[in-house]
Amino acid sequence: MKNQLQLIALVSILMVIGGCSPQLKALNVVPKPEIETVELESLEVVSEIISSNYQPLAESLDAYLLDQSFNGVTLVASGDQIILLKAYGLAQVNEQEEMTVDHQFQIASVSKSFVAVSILQLVEAGKLTLDQTIDKYFPDMPNAELITIHQLLTHTSGLYSGDDLTNYSQVTTVDEIIAPAFKSSNLYYEEPGTYSIYSNLGYDVLGAIIEQVSGQTYADYIEEHVLIPAGMTQSGLNMEGLVLENMATAYNGNISEGDEAKVLHPSFGYSSGGLHSTAMDLYKYDRALHSNLLISQESYDLMTQESSKVGTKSYGYGWYVNTGVEDTVSHPGNLIGWHSMLLRHQEDKVTVILLTNHDENDMFMAYNLARLVLAEVQ
Repeated sequence: MKNQLQLIALVSILMVIGGCSPQLKALNVVPKPEIETVELESLEVVSEIISSNYQPLAESLDAYLLDQSFNGVTLVASGDQIILLKAYGLAQVNEQEEMTVDHQFQIASVSKSFVAVSILQLVEAGKLTLDQTIDKYFPDMPNAELITIHQLLTHTSGLYSGDDLTNYSQVTTVDEIIAPAFKSSNLYYEEPGTYSIYSNLGYDVLGAIIEQVSGQTYADYIEEHVLIPAGMTQSGLNMEGLVLENMATAYNGNISEGDEAKVLHPSFGYSSGGLHSTAMDLYKYDRALHSNLLISQESYDLMTQESSKVGTKSYGYGWYVNTGVEDTVSHPGNLIGWHSMLLRHQEDKVTVILLTNHDENDMFMAYNLARLVLAEVQ
């Protein structure tokens, strides 16, 4: 196993598997039962887990993370079996506060699949269609009559990302967050649907659409329709006035230097990247997706098949498809000092969750961890 581990560590972490573009057929509208929650009382843990059923594998994963000086929280599972759940390093350097599995992290763009789930819920409820244009919601937005919800989900709308126009340190309203979409030069190129360019702004516009269609704030919608049903009690949208006592501290570069990252205003991020969570809560989300608790299997299949190419990588709705490891969907999250990865195997053979508060390279260890598990559970 150690030789295998050393070999895997040298393998390139990025590979792209091609795919076909989905057809935008109408989803079957099935009446939803009353909201239920995932029965995961057994997952309410406050300490690390090293599986006795997979002990040699768990110990190898642990050794790899220690060897790589990983700082954060890792959860690796195969289906309903947690193989490894463990915290590494420090949550706060100056006070030498040790990391625990209960520490919360900003998950940045891992938040995007939550937007996709919310949109697909509204499609299933008959309140939206994926191929409709967005001028109904934003009649004053330039080019809104050309941009579809599908294009926003797949980063093919052409909307300028707008990140450089955001003030990270002050309160920002939803209108201010999506304001770049209302500029006359709001597109990178003339015809939406022509090219793929990663756009946080596009996912923020989707959050604003969810608010208009549902009549709820995005924070309230996501809590009622995703977090509560999934049993995610330690997760939510960052908002002004929200105090998170169990949040780790973010650091620039190497955490050993103790250089704390710039503190972002809680309103920063919104729907495209504004959720906080824990490793266990993200695993509950993974289980809720697997059990079709949040969306139907048809919607899940649509969300996780290739719809576009973002750079050289295949992208679905809020997920990269077959990036790093075949037959998986994943998404990294990058924010100042915060880095995360959620990876899940399409046949439920492996789930990897990495949350770190310093080095963005750490999150790509998820691919190596997934390969190790797949070699054992095939």
